[in-house]
Amino acid sequence: MCVFSGKKVAYVQYRTHIVTSVAAGAGIATTTDISFTFPYVIGIAIGALIPDIDEPNSFIGRRSFGLSKLIKTAFGHRGITHSVLACFLFVLLYQKYPSNFTLGIAVGYAFHIVGDFFSKRGVPLFSPLFKKKLRSPLTYETGGTQETILFYIGIAALIYFLYEYQLYMQLLS
Repeated sequence: MCVFSGKKVAYVQYRTHIVTSVAAGAGIATTTDISFTFPYVIGIAIGALIPDIDEPNSFIGRRSFGLSKLIKTAFGHRGITHSVLACFLFVLLYQKYPSNFTLGIAVGYAFHIVGDFFSKRGVPLFSPLFKKKLRSPLTYETGGTQETILFYIGIAALIYFLYEYQLYMQLLS
């Protein structure tokens, strides 16, 4: 929860971004030739946090040594860091330095954007060209019961993928 201009604004909790992104990354690993390795999972977790560098009160923002405040001043929260353009930059990072880790960062970043797209506040997918925030017709409220349910669904999905597809064996190898 963040208090801004006397108004309470709830943000998606970092743990929800991590769990749902890792679960989605596991789902991708079950249908592609991507290996569910430790570097891939760590990359997803980091990538799932990076878009919120634009919010000084976020998990990553509190650890950014002031960078978060600069980004928020320049672009606002859920600005350019929550766009397809920013996501594309992390895909380019993977193309320039291909590894399971950089792939994970790109995947985690993308799933963070997808997660926020389904929130009631939406995301400016086409920023900086268009700043209008878009959202799915099916949305959830951040910071409350709906997000908590989403978090536990993410955990259940991750456990399912780990055991049904034996992805835990790839983590251990």
